[in-house]
Amino acid sequence: MKNRQATAAATPAAPQVPTRSATRTPPAKPKKRHPRPGVLMRGALTEAYDLRGNSRGKLWLQYSAHARKDMAFTTELAYTHFLYTESSFDVTQVNYAPADEVTRAVGAAFVDYVDVKLVLANGETVWRHIGADEPSQSDQDRLRELMLVLHTVKMPDGALTPRLQTITPRQIVESEHRIRNWHRIASWLAAARYWNLHDHELAVAALLRRRGRVEFQDVLALGEGGEHSGLYGAALFKQLQRGAYRSNLFDATFTLRSTFSELQEAS
Repeated sequence: MKNRQATAAATPAAPQVPTRSATRTPPAKPKKRHPRPGVLMRGALTEAYDLRGNSRGKLWLQYSAHARKDMAFTTELAYTHFLYTESSFDVTQVNYAPADEVTRAVGAAFVDYVDVKLVLANGETVWRHIGADEPSQSDQDRLRELMLVLHTVKMPDGALTPRLQTITPRQIVESEHRIRNWHRIASWLAAARYWNLHDHELAVAALLRRRGRVEFQDVLALGEGGEHSGLYGAALFKQLQRGAYRSNLFDATFTLRSTFSELQEAS
């Protein structure tokens, strides 16, 4: 118990990002504002509650940096897969509800076999099915049928034919640190979602080039203890998610001593 308490105390909390109104003078004329996060989340919540029906099961709420929207998940497996996908550094775009796209391309009969649509950094499109660790024969047959259909039909609007991929719960949770750490990191990305982090990203990149390898506390120190310190952490995670850096986040608990380096500096 003491070890757990010590780890929790060393785990960096999500940043308290200052509001824009506290850092600049209000403009003379009203400007278009971003939708309030609460309003956006209520939309995601409404859909999730409708899907859940009368069940009293849990809901998992989180912001997706890949999809650039708030998400609500009705099962632990769906949320765990979300964390797995958000921490996949070769992914650039995600559609966590691709039913309409699948229906347009191959018909409604295969909607239950495509849980997520991914676009990878190399431009490839992937339709991912979250399957059972021990799939039934009928599921295997349907997936083979879908694969044959994808090789025979033309995708709408001239889109590239997606590659069909299956991932299992066992594969998703193979790295427990990865899932637990990204659960925390997602909060940093959510807190900075409406901020232009360009200058913070440049400062973080300069720090890594200069020192080769840094700890998370070194990145936060770029803010000199000010109210914007958390933005440097968010900038680091934003670039990490794009595959710009290496870290030990898949192998150890996220703390202020977590390490980060440029790809060419990683051993």
